[in-house]
Amino acid sequence: MKDILWLGAGAVILAVGTNGFVVPNNLGQGGITGLCVVAHRFAGIPVAYLYAAVNVPILVFGYAKLGRRFCGKTVLGVALFTVALYLTQGLRFQMDDLLLASLYGGAIGGLGSGLMLRAGGSSGGMDILAFYLKRAHSVSMAATYTITDMAILTIVGLTMGANTALYALMITFLGGKVAEYVQEGLSRAKAAIIVSDHPEEIATAIMDGLERGVTYLSGRGGYTSDEKMVILAAVNAREVGRLKRLIKQVDPRAFVIVTDVAEVLGEGFEGGTV
Repeated sequence: MKDILWLGAGAVILAVGTNGFVVPNNLGQGGITGLCVVAHRFAGIPVAYLYAAVNVPILVFGYAKLGRRFCGKTVLGVALFTVALYLTQGLRFQMDDLLLASLYGGAIGGLGSGLMLRAGGSSGGMDILAFYLKRAHSVSMAATYTITDMAILTIVGLTMGANTALYALMITFLGGKVAEYVQEGLSRAKAAIIVSDHPEEIATAIMDGLERGVTYLSGRGGYTSDEKMVILAAVNAREVGRLKRLIKQVDPRAFVIVTDVAEVLGEGFEGGTV
């Protein structure tokens, strides 16, 4: 029930971004929704009807090829988004500044999409096509999304003009980033991988100085073939400077890799953020 509520809320917010800002300002966007927006402008058919018509055959194909279990929440997401598009079709925020309208459309749409993704669903059947191509033909999902979006944005450019295509690209990019942040969280952690001849001293310094846990991993030098104990530690971005200073105080010659981590779960990292 909680997932359904989040899916519904995300569907409504996503529909507001499309019907409230993209459609009334004659803008475009990527994905199946963008294709429906183009068709709506020239045919006058409501976006909700077009969206349902495009997704139904995709969902039937997905059910036949991938099974009911995979398509369950996607079917629900499509249904909720279609209903939300129908209910919000009279919502119009016409703006003189198309750049501002694009920012609103992308940010609000990305928020809705991110909420749906957090609930384990999505707004359209493109996910089904991408997953099928990955499973059946080893085509990466990122490649499918990129090629599809570029094709639809090209259609937007040819039918609605180059300027509109640029705004559509902005909406698509911003929407994707906002959805990513909503799904993964704004607070990004850092993971440090440390190779040193003094692993226990460095581990103690991290646990005492930063009050962060560490994990020992077994490693072996590629050149020397020497067995080494590798330290793995997760910290927040504000602690990276202190971490490097602590390591340098113990072993100035330590080999350190610091990389971004989208989410950390477990003790000391409440809610997956740091």
